[in-house]
Amino acid sequence: MKKVVFILLTVCALAQASAQTGIGTTTPINKFQVETTTADPANSGTSANGNFRLSGISASHVLDFGLSSTSTYSWIQARNKTYGTNYNLLLNPLGGNVGIGTSLPTAKLNIAGGGVRIHDGFSNATARPALNTATVGAYEIRGVGSGGGVTQADAADDGFLRIAAGGGGATTAQSSIDISGYSTLSEMNNNIVFRTAGVERMRLDLTGNLSGSTTNTLSGFGAQINAINASVSLAATDNAEVIQSNAASAIIITIPAGLPTGFNCMVLQYGTGQITFSGASGVNIINRNGFNKSIGQYALVTILHIGSNNVIISGELSN
Repeated sequence: MKKVVFILLTVCALAQASAQTGIGTTTPINKFQVETTTADPANSGTSANGNFRLSGISASHVLDFGLSSTSTYSWIQARNKTYGTNYNLLLNPLGGNVGIGTSLPTAKLNIAGGGVRIHDGFSNATARPALNTATVGAYEIRGVGSGGGVTQADAADDGFLRIAAGGGGATTAQSSIDISGYSTLSEMNNNIVFRTAGVERMRLDLTGNLSGSTTNTLSGFGAQINAINASVSLAATDNAEVIQSNAASAIIITIPAGLPTGFNCMVLQYGTGQITFSGASGVNIINRNGFNKSIGQYALVTILHIGSNNVIISGELSN
């Protein structure tokens, strides 16, 4: 009987182009209007919940449309017809842009006249969450790569994300931040690049080293003081740090091969143990007097790698 009624309504609508069809109302305003009891979207149950439903033959998933009964919002929910299980809702899955606040979207999602707000459920006492891999946290915006292919791969380690403002007419008017994951290109591998006026100003590389342009001064970065009590070999992570030796007897600090060019650190003999600076195989230690030992307690020594495993040590040294 319902099918017959629907067919009759369809025939009437086709026959009278100016007619309106109403369900639940005798005074429809639009070509097709459904009027029923308002309701918020339900999480369970099987009773009517919404104003309109799209469903398929032998399909358990449906698309419900409704008007809230507790507020002034309208809703769309893709879900199981018995509720309780929610499904994905796709907008333009084959392509095209989506606009909010604009009728002329120029990007996959174009928001005009508003911002984006993410409520992650954190309180002011919530600890920093652990890093995620294939899943994305409610507090996270992530550029996802393709794992060497062209299809989205959420579990891949690559990915790129750029946050930019301005530059619609010229890149010289744009500021941006590039964030990249794993890459086979060293220039793109795990780094963060900061630009102003379209020019790179700072770069944080995958080892934690921060570099800036030659025209800028980086300030506000304090050196970490790393205490030691025995012989050690320096590492790239000691760059720009202070090594404080508290040893009471003589120790050796070995300078390894392969440190990045520009590597530098300061060594303080805070204890009574003298420090000998020794180069690993292939490392050439340079001092204008040929010295390679700290002169005594409270002596300061600077280490600078100038490239090709040539390392200059300078300061309060002796033999």
